[in-house]
Amino acid sequence: MDFYKKLIFSILAFIFCFAVMIKLIEPVIDRQVSNIFADKKLSNKLMKEFINSTEEFTPEKRELYKNLIKKIYIKWVPLLDEIKREAKQELNK
Repeated sequence: MDFYKKLIFSILAFIFCFAVMIKLIEPVIDRQVSNIFADKKLSNKLMKEFINSTEEFTPEKRELYKNLIKKIYIKWVPLLDEIKREAKQELNK
């Protein structure tokens, strides 16, 4: 009989600890999920802002975007060339 009392106590203690752990972890998971959707909303807002800013293309905006794209292109060209060389080497194998 003593064995069954210990077994029941162990099972109840396990269930209690499991319930406590779920209650402790639930707010963390809830915050993580809400952050995921908040980031998506922010991304949508940024995309809408970007689209709205390009609809009216004044000469100043055109020059600004042109310079930004040119700087980005200059930084990425060496990496793109390296990728092309590696891809050609893999295709030739």
